[in-house]
Amino acid sequence: FVALIYNRLGRLFYNENYCDLAILKYKKALKYVDLINDNSYRANLLKELGNSYQFFNNADSALYYYSESLRCNSSLNNKLDVEKCIAQILFNKGEKDTAYLLIKNNLDNIENNIVKDSYSFILGEMYFVDKEYDSAIYYLERSFNSQHYYTRLISSRMLSVIYDSICNIDKKA
Repeated sequence: FVALIYNRLGRLFYNENYCDLAILKYKKALKYVDLINDNSYRANLLKELGNSYQFFNNADSALYYYSESLRCNSSLNNKLDVEKCIAQILFNKGEKDTAYLLIKNNLDNIENNIVKDSYSFILGEMYFVDKEYDSAIYYLERSFNSQHYYTRLISSRMLSVIYDSICNIDKKA
């Protein structure tokens, strides 16, 4: 119960962009989870710590916690969630080929449409940053049809920018 309280506090701080406080609460929750030896819950806390460090622009710590999360729980759902974050870090560190490969390989294993749309968006965003507009359009159009509002919204914004840059007003409309 105490672990759950600290976890929720961590999530509240994280959602309000107080990553330093979120990290402290997640670490306290982790101490209590270690007492009950629940690997699934531990993996989730480690992933949330990774998310906080990633948001805090501390890629090395984020990668450490993501790796620990995978070590604790190698289920497909955790693997897909964590490796998506790892790919984003690798891309930002300049290891783009590895990031692309990780996302593309996992995209084939996803059955949930919302998760698949999220992966398509990330891949589209990576191609967008690399100015590979044909590939970006392909994946962003896939994510544009998402059931998740924010995925659709961000995809439409990026598609709009791409269509402006290639002077395709019809597609933009």
